[in-house]
Amino acid sequence: MNIIFCNIVWMKKYQGITDSDKPKYFGSYVTEQDAGSDIFNFSEYNGSCYGYVRNEGALTPPAEDAEGSVHASDTADAADSVGTRDSADDRSGADSRYLVVWCAFKDKNTARIVGWYRNAVLFREEQYQPSFTNPDYELDYFFRADADDCFLLPENKRTFRIGKADKEGKGRGFGRGDVWYADSAFARKELIPEVLRYIETYDGPRDNFVLTERMLDAVPDPASGSQDEFLGKAAQCMEREEFLPALAWCNAAQRISRTPEVLYTTAYCLYNLAAFDRARVLLEECLQADPDNLRVIEVLAFCSDMTGDWDSTLAYLEKMKTLTSDGESREVIDSTISEIKLYLEADI
Repeated sequence: MNIIFCNIVWMKKYQGITDSDKPKYFGSYVTEQDAGSDIFNFSEYNGSCYGYVRNEGALTPPAEDAEGSVHASDTADAADSVGTRDSADDRSGADSRYLVVWCAFKDKNTARIVGWYRNAVLFREEQYQPSFTNPDYELDYFFRADADDCFLLPENKRTFRIGKADKEGKGRGFGRGDVWYADSAFARKELIPEVLRYIETYDGPRDNFVLTERMLDAVPDPASGSQDEFLGKAAQCMEREEFLPALAWCNAAQRISRTPEVLYTTAYCLYNLAAFDRARVLLEECLQADPDNLRVIEVLAFCSDMTGDWDSTLAYLEKMKTLTSDGESREVIDSTISEIKLYLEADI
């Protein structure tokens, strides 16, 4: 097994900075301007989580040694990236699958395990995916894993301690950097087996949101009424930004009939739950019934952008221009098209 320990900021949810969840680093608060992308490490994004760790230069895990180190070999073929573009395009490369153990120092003395990714892809070079329609959806990461393989511990369950090398001794904890490959004899023979037992036997709650198939297919109980009544209840939930219960009411409406309005509303809920690929399927079905529906094309442009499919994003934006009469809106669309084209030309 390949394993790597990463030190990140301390947060409750890792869903971004909020009034009730502000990051700390070695016990000190981190301002929004100084925060890194690790504040989003347990935010589900189109079925995956994207992990960031502060790191100078590339991640270069040591090669497996004769004693059977638990770390990966040196180089590997590039793995596919977040969207339709392959990470071979930027020659960053990716190593084999990892167990990433996320740690954080609530104070200056001892780190604690806050969660883990199973079966994560490690990218040796920092990956960046821009978002041209909404900067809040930009991605910076070194790891990618299926959301269901990502496990965040509640604060009161973060009891497993990882030391610092300057206090515990060389090879017995984090050094000056935030990445520790744990390739010392102590780590291989004592710490790592203990960490693996802890992870395998943990039977407590998971604190990160994972959009499961059961959630995606759920309907309210009881669900009685007309399709219009179901859509009305979905709209009420959406006004409160409660998109998961809104999705359930949309599912109930779909059971009556898959009208374009029902499909669009369902897709809009999925978009706001960061299930972009699932939303695109329904939106494309909407377009078959109404090829010039501006609001459908707009959300399709957003979903394409969020998944790195910028050729489709450009096509949808160009279509929006032909359907938009408002001069200010056309200027925004033109500006976005120019930004995407400049990025793609520079990335060739």
